[in-house]
Amino acid sequence: MGDLSSPRTASEKRQRRDLRGPIRAAEEVDHANERLRSVLASVSDCYFTLDRSYHVTDLNEAARDWVGPKPDRVLGTCLWELCNPDAECSHLIREGMEGRRRIRREVMSGLRPGRCLDLLVCPSTEGLSVFFTDVTEQRAATAALDELAGRFLTLQDEERQRIAEELHDSTAQHLVAADLHLMRLKQYVGSGDGQKVLDEAADAVEEAARELRTFTYLLHPPGLENGGLAGTVQAFAAGFARRTGLNTSVRMPDTADSLPFDVQRALLRVIQEALTNTYRHAAACRLIIDLRVGADTLKLRVLDDGCGLSCGVRKAAEGGALLGVGVTGMRARMVRFGGNLRLLSHARGTLVVATLPLGFASDLGSGREPAATSPFAVH
Repeated sequence: MGDLSSPRTASEKRQRRDLRGPIRAAEEVDHANERLRSVLASVSDCYFTLDRSYHVTDLNEAARDWVGPKPDRVLGTCLWELCNPDAECSHLIREGMEGRRRIRREVMSGLRPGRCLDLLVCPSTEGLSVFFTDVTEQRAATAALDELAGRFLTLQDEERQRIAEELHDSTAQHLVAADLHLMRLKQYVGSGDGQKVLDEAADAVEEAARELRTFTYLLHPPGLENGGLAGTVQAFAAGFARRTGLNTSVRMPDTADSLPFDVQRALLRVIQEALTNTYRHAAACRLIIDLRVGADTLKLRVLDDGCGLSCGVRKAAEGGALLGVGVTGMRARMVRFGGNLRLLSHARGTLVVATLPLGFASDLGSGREPAATSPFAVH
C-alpha cells in the first residue's frame, strides 16, 4: 500500500508546489503595489490616475488636499465634473491620453483659477497617470527676478552712458589741454634729453586720449532709436575698427530691425561686451559678427582670432559659470528672453554664441541657418 500511495503523494506535492509559484507572485505584486501606493501617498506632488473614460481611479493625500473639503467623492468621478474641461490643464490631459505620450508643461489650473501648475501626464495600460505641483509662487518669484534683472541692466546702460559722457566731456578735454601744454613747453626746451622726454610725454598723452576715445565709444555705442539694429551694428563695428585697428566684418540681415526693441538692445549689448572683451584681452587681428535667423531660432555669433581664454576661465565657461560682470550681463540679457549664451575658446580664438527662440518674431525669415565655417563646431 505504501508503494501504491507514494506516487500519488508525490504528484500532489508537485501540484501544490506548482500552485505556490503563482500565489507567491501575486502576493509580491500586491505588496509592490501597496509599497508604490505608500510612496505616492507620501510625496508632496499631487498625483491621481484616470481610466480611459477620464474617471478618477486613485489619488494621493496631496491631491485630496488640493481637491478640497470632500475628497472622498472624487474616486470614480469623471474629471470633467471636477475640472473645467476647457482649461489649459484639461487640454494637456486630453493630449496625453489621446496621443498616448508623456508630456510635461506649465499650465493654468482648471480647478483653482489663477493657479499655475507644473503638470506631467504619463500614459498607462489603464489610462493616464497625472502628477502636478502648484508653481504659482515660483512663477511669480521668477517674474519678479526677471523684472529686477531687467531693471538692473537698464541702470547699467544708463550708468555706462553717464560715464561715457563724463569721460568725453571732462577727462578727454583735460588730456587735450595737457597735450597743448606739452607742445608749448617744447619751445622752451632745447634739443637733447629734455626734448626727448617731452616727445615721450606727448606720445603717452596721445595714446591715453586714443584709448579713452575707444573705451568711451565701447561704453556707449550709437543708439538704436534712429538706426535700427542692423545699421547700428554696422556703424558700431566700423567705428570699432577705426579706433582699434581690428579687421571687423558684420553679417546681419535687415530684417533684424523688425525684432522687438528690447531684443535688439539686448543683442547690441552682447555685441558691445564681446567686442570690448576682444579689444582688452584677445590680442586679435580679425573679428566677425554674424546674426542669422533660422526656422525657429535666432543665433548671434561673435568670433575673434585672438589668443583664446585661459585654461581656468575656459573650464568655468564650459561649466556654465558666470565669468565677471561683463559675461554675467551678456548671459542675463539672453536668459531674460528665454535664450542662452555660450563661450567656446581655444588657442586660435574665442566664439561667443547667443541663442534666442523665435516665438517673439515668427514673421522674421532670412534664409536657412548656414553651416558653421569657423574652427568651432556649434551644436
